[in-house]
Amino acid sequence: QDWKPVEVREARPQALSIHLSPGFVFHTEGRLEIQQKVKFISSAQKEVVELGVTLNTFASYFKSRKDSEFKSHVEALLRKGVNFKCYLLDPDSNESGIYFEDRRRVQEDEIVNVEPIRDTMRKLHAIQRKIAEAGYPGKFEVFTYKHIPYNYFMIVDGATPNGGMMVSHYLYGIPRAKCPVLEFTKSDNHDLYMRYWNSYQMLAQGAKAVLEKGKW
Repeated sequence: QDWKPVEVREARPQALSIHLSPGFVFHTEGRLEIQQKVKFISSAQKEVVELGVTLNTFASYFKSRKDSEFKSHVEALLRKGVNFKCYLLDPDSNESGIYFEDRRRVQEDEIVNVEPIRDTMRKLHAIQRKIAEAGYPGKFEVFTYKHIPYNYFMIVDGATPNGGMMVSHYLYGIPRAKCPVLEFTKSDNHDLYMRYWNSYQMLAQGAKAVLEKGKW
């Protein structure tokens, strides 16, 4: 019986991070590991921005992980005078109701309930208070914004020539943790960077620092 050899190609694991060009990385699997985030913020000289919906994962890093994994790195930056700004969706806004109601149509786990946001605000307020008591040169500030959430931002020294940014667009029907992440620098991708930077500026413009007043 005639036969022909068949070439069997070994399946290659899907790339998790693809370097598309200098200063531009595409993280295909979604939310980065804590070590990757620490590496990203470690170069900060002036400011670190974290903007999301609930920031539950960010807040949990301070309590559910060993200090050496995240908290100690944040404190080291605060000692250097680096400021941290955290932005959550305002739980009392009409936009939050619209956002969660719409996503719940295709994601049952997107409960129309703002309590998870309020819970994170309490956690961040406790972190903010302890940092203030420590007297670090850097500030830890928490804000709420009233806009439909379009994407996640993590920004390091955004207004400087050395700015770096991580962006994750919230894909409809896909859990936020599974949405791909774009990572790029200002020096290598100036035009793209400025588009996202301007978007962040507009989101942050009307944000209010409410935790210092104990409002949640």
